[in-house]
Amino acid sequence: VVFLQRSLSLTERTRLGLSEAWYSWVERFGLQRLRSIVSGVATLPETDEPLYLLGKRYETLNRGEKEDEKEDDDAQLRAKERTEAFAEDLGSRAWVTYRSGFSPLGPSLLTNDAGWGCTIRSGQMLLANCLLVHHKGREWRRRGGEASTSAGHDAPPTAEDIFSLFHDHPGMGSPLSLHNVIKEGAGLGIAPGRWVGPHGLCQAVRRIFTREEARRRARGGAGINVAASRCELSLSLYLAADAGGIPTLYRSRAVEEATCGSDGATWRPLLILVPVTLGCNSSYVNPCYVPQILTVLSTPQSVGIVGGKPGSSIYVLGRQGDRILYLDPHTLKPSVSGVIHHEGAQNDGAGADSYFCDSVHHMLCARLDPSLALGFYCRERRDLDDLYERLGELSRKHPTTSIVSLAEEPEPEKDYDAASTDVDGFQLY
Repeated sequence: VVFLQRSLSLTERTRLGLSEAWYSWVERFGLQRLRSIVSGVATLPETDEPLYLLGKRYETLNRGEKEDEKEDDDAQLRAKERTEAFAEDLGSRAWVTYRSGFSPLGPSLLTNDAGWGCTIRSGQMLLANCLLVHHKGREWRRRGGEASTSAGHDAPPTAEDIFSLFHDHPGMGSPLSLHNVIKEGAGLGIAPGRWVGPHGLCQAVRRIFTREEARRRARGGAGINVAASRCELSLSLYLAADAGGIPTLYRSRAVEEATCGSDGATWRPLLILVPVTLGCNSSYVNPCYVPQILTVLSTPQSVGIVGGKPGSSIYVLGRQGDRILYLDPHTLKPSVSGVIHHEGAQNDGAGADSYFCDSVHHMLCARLDPSLALGFYCRERRDLDDLYERLGELSRKHPTTSIVSLAEEPEPEKDYDAASTDVDGFQLY
C-alpha cells in the first residue's frame, strides 16, 4: 500500500514525461517499425530450420532449391502456404503494449506506463494468449468476422471479451489490468513508475488469481461476473517459486491446484508459471541454459516466456533455430475505454484491433536477460503428465544445469527436535 500511495519526485516525473513524449513521437512517425526493418529484427532469416509458435511447429518457410522447374514451382507454392499459415497464426496472438490516457494510478497521477510498464505488459501478453488458447483453442484464427461481444452468457467469449479482462481500469471487471497488478503487488515493491522483474510480476498475478478464486467460491463456483466480457478467469494457477536455487515443480501441487474445490477428479485447466534466474551475469543468460530454453519453447504446452533484453522486457512466443521470436510491448497506444460497470452496458469495442499485430521480432536466445518467467498451459491431466515427461527428459539430458527440478511431492519437513540426541552436553541432529 505504501508503494501504491507513493507520489513521484520531480526527477522521476520529468524522466517519465520524457519517456511518454519519446514513445508518442516514435509511434506517430512509425520510427520503431522503420528501425526494426532496417536492423533486420522484423524479417525472419532465410534458413531451413523449422519455426515454433506457442509450441506449434511450422516447417521451414524457405522455398529451398530444386533443379527441376516443376519441383521448384511446387516448392514455392508449399512455402507460400506455410508462410500464410504462420502469418495467420501470428496475427491471432495477443499483443499488449504501453497505454496512455487511463485513470490516474493513485497519488503518482500517472496516466500512462511508457518507460516502466513493459514487464507487466509482457506478462499480460502471456496471460492473454493463454486465455485465448483456453477459451478458443490453439487452432483459432482471427479472420475478421467475429462479433465484438458474445451474443449471450452461454456463447463462447470473443477475443474482445478476453481482452476486457486487461483493460486499464481499477475495477473488478478487469482483474488483470495494470491497476490491479500494481494494487496486488504493492506489498511486493511494485509501484507506478518503477520497473518490475518477472518474479515479482508472477507473485502479483498469483495474488490476483487467489483473490478471484475466493470470489468464485463465494458465488458458488461461478466465474468472474463481468457482464461486458462474459468471460471467466476459469483457470487454476500453479506458481513454482522456491526461495532460492532451481525452482521445483511438484506434480502433487499442480494436481491439487487444478482440482482444488472439486471432488478431486474434476480437472480445471491449469496455468503453470515458473520464474527462473539463469545465470549470475547481470547482462545475459548463462549459455548452458540456451538449449533448454529453446526446447521449452518447442513444447506443446508452452504459452511463452516473459523475459527480455537487459533492462527491457519482451514476450517470447516462439523460436527458430538458435533465435527466439518475440512481441515487443514498447509501443504507446491509447488506452481502451470499453469498461462495463453494470449488467447490460455496452462495450465500445474501439480498441480490439490494437491487441493484435502482424509482425514478429527475433534475436539470439543467448542475448536474453537471465531473469525469466516460463509459462505452460495444461488443459487436461494428460497434458500435465506429458509436460512432466518432457521436462524430465530435458533434466536428464542436462543433469548438472537443469532449468527446473521435478518431484512428485515435497519432502516432509524434518522434526529436528525429535531427531536430536544429547551426547556429552552437545546437541546432535
